[in-house]
Amino acid sequence: MGENPGDDIRAIYSGRYWGHMGIETVEVGESCATSRVRLQDFHFNYNEVVHGGVISGLIDSAAGLAVRSVRTLAEIGERPHATSDLHVIYLAPARGSELVARAHVVKAGRTALFTEVQVFDDCARLVARGSVTFVIAQGRPATA
Repeated sequence: MGENPGDDIRAIYSGRYWGHMGIETVEVGESCATSRVRLQDFHFNYNEVVHGGVISGLIDSAAGLAVRSVRTLAEIGERPHATSDLHVIYLAPARGSELVARAHVVKAGRTALFTEVQVFDDCARLVARGSVTFVIAQGRPATA
């Protein structure tokens, strides 16, 4: 299985989408990961609930982190993976000070990986569920 992605993920993600959105790595285990976003004013919509895009981004990011836990950096370098399908079910308005996403890999195949994610608010209330499918590229073309 993959090297511990929790060791280097903070540095990789800090200046990218995850860093700008405030998505943090809480824990990475075998086939699973937990991510968090500490909510700020810009995460909320005009109804004073967390914007759906924040929740879907958190789901996608946590799922991707779980996928990294089952693939080595060499595998990812040779055959990178990318989100091909993202499905979100919003169960309740998300409010409070933070959201936590718990993701796990349901199946890791040769060409695709399937994940499931649950998102909780700071009262441990389930506010969303997601499923994310990642495709694995056939490989990078050889360079001359």
